[in-house]
Amino acid sequence: MSPAERQSYLYELNMEWKDSSSFMDWYRPMLGIAKSENDKKTIWALHYEHFQQRHLLYAVSDNAIELETELLNKAKELGLKEEEIVAEHYVNFGKYNHQLEPPEQLYAHILLEYERMDELGFENFKQFDIARLLFHSGRFMFQLEDYEKALKILLTAEQYAEPTEKGLQIWMFIKNHIQSSYQHQKDVDLGIQYAKEIIWVTKNCPSQVPNQQLFCKTWLGIASVDIASMYLGRGKYEEAEQYANDGYALLKVPLDENEQRLRAEYDMLQVLISIKLELHKLEEAGALLQRAADIAPILDQKEEPEYFKHVKFYQSYARYYELKGDYAAAVRYANFAKPLQDSLERRNDARTLEKIQQRLAAEKYAEQLKLVESEKQLQKMLRNAAIVIMLLVGALAFGNYHRLQYKRKQAMAELEAAKGELNSFTQNLREKSELAENLRLELDKLSRSGERSEYLEKLSRSTILTEDDWTQFRSVFEKVHPNFIEEKKTQYPDLTQAELRYLVLEKLQLTTHEMANMLGVSDGTIRQTKMRMKRKTGEA
Repeated sequence: MSPAERQSYLYELNMEWKDSSSFMDWYRPMLGIAKSENDKKTIWALHYEHFQQRHLLYAVSDNAIELETELLNKAKELGLKEEEIVAEHYVNFGKYNHQLEPPEQLYAHILLEYERMDELGFENFKQFDIARLLFHSGRFMFQLEDYEKALKILLTAEQYAEPTEKGLQIWMFIKNHIQSSYQHQKDVDLGIQYAKEIIWVTKNCPSQVPNQQLFCKTWLGIASVDIASMYLGRGKYEEAEQYANDGYALLKVPLDENEQRLRAEYDMLQVLISIKLELHKLEEAGALLQRAADIAPILDQKEEPEYFKHVKFYQSYARYYELKGDYAAAVRYANFAKPLQDSLERRNDARTLEKIQQRLAAEKYAEQLKLVESEKQLQKMLRNAAIVIMLLVGALAFGNYHRLQYKRKQAMAELEAAKGELNSFTQNLREKSELAENLRLELDKLSRSGERSEYLEKLSRSTILTEDDWTQFRSVFEKVHPNFIEEKKTQYPDLTQAELRYLVLEKLQLTTHEMANMLGVSDGTIRQTKMRMKRKTGEA
């Protein structure tokens, strides 16, 4: 099995639902295999499954954060980016739930987490139940009444939620929070659209498991009530009544039912009674009011009774008696409602102010955190830029060094070639000089014997180093001694051409006789030129 296949198999097992003993029997050998193959992602995935089983492994509040932190450290140790973000999610929410982290910090972490997930791609988090992770964040924003950010996160979560047997609950919570966010933003049409989608799914419940069937039935009732409430707000009482009747039929429970279900029925009654009163169906409204009156004292007996829940109940009774013409009873119930209504409004105003202050504090903290992160990024960029500049400078210096080395080698090669050419040229001149000397000796010999050769005399009188020879010779000489001639001209401005040629031949360390033969002059002429140069240079 490849690492990818192993991870896929692991995440599809739902091992968190196994009992502790069965889980550990499966967990240990899988971890051994993953470690033996250095399969980092599977190693972390196994730790993640172990963490997900925390409620079965008695991971209560004292060690829940310890498990979450261990999960985070393991992701960092293995160098896994997506896994690190997932672990940080649980660490931050764990600290917040145990009041170890203020809401403004969690707010900032959520925004940063969403950005990082977006950069890496939400698809890469699917195996970690991305819909659930995003729902945690969206619900927090919803509770903070930051509906704009809540919708942004929840709408992303919606793309990965599926109403399957495994994902039904999280799908329902996401859809309901999106619906409620639109209601708070006064976008009733979209609110109704999402509530109807919940109704369609719950009517066709994807599971036959009894508790899942009950879950679908409950949410079918809740969604029906929500639609009825939205239609009631729009004055569409007939449409509202149809949904309210359907919802109440699903939510009505015996009076000895648990508090949560009784509370749901009581809330439903407030909507249904209001609709019946608007439609002037007083007999039905009266029966429903009596039902609410039976439930109210049961709720009040709980440890934390919610007296404000009775405001709408008293107002409905006042309206009921007003429509019946019993104004005294109407006033009496209105008086019951008024102080509760005033107190509720004050509480709501204080709560709204508190939420606003929390959001402002959270936004301020998030901005500060963003500035810190930006500063870190800037420092990192500057550091990286400095490294890049150093590397570029090094590369340029290295390239320049090699270029200079190449030019130096090229110049040395050219110089060596020029020296070779000059030596060859000089040798050629020497050979001409030797030929001239032989011709002179032959001429002298013929002269003594009384024989003369016109051609030999002409050749012996000719200049061996012609102007063309000099031009070619000078070009090669200047390659080997590039500044010699110009320096001499600068040093001795009245230097003659014959003197310059003498200095050049002298630089080549030629003898007086060799110079004379090469220039087609006598040895005496060379000696005279040498004496003139000594006077000019002050050496005489």
